[in-house]
Amino acid sequence: MNDSCLLDTKIRAVAEMIFVSDRIVVFTGAGVSTESGIPDFRSLGGIWTKFDPDDFTIQKFLNSEETKKTMEDSR
Repeated sequence: MNDSCLLDTKIRAVAEMIFVSDRIVVFTGAGVSTESGIPDFRSLGGIWTKFDPDDFTIQKFLNSEETKKTMEDSR
């Protein structure tokens, strides 16, 4: 099987997984959201101007009832 066929097979497999899924999450690299008009994390208006990044660490979540409540309230 050549590289082009292998890639096509992989793309079709991923497309099928997406099609049958109820929910998906996609992690992208930096810059994808800003080009789409979504504010990035660090710029003016970005999420870190509204939240403390330390609140999103697993250590703080596990050790702080206040952080757990904040995260639950923001869902």
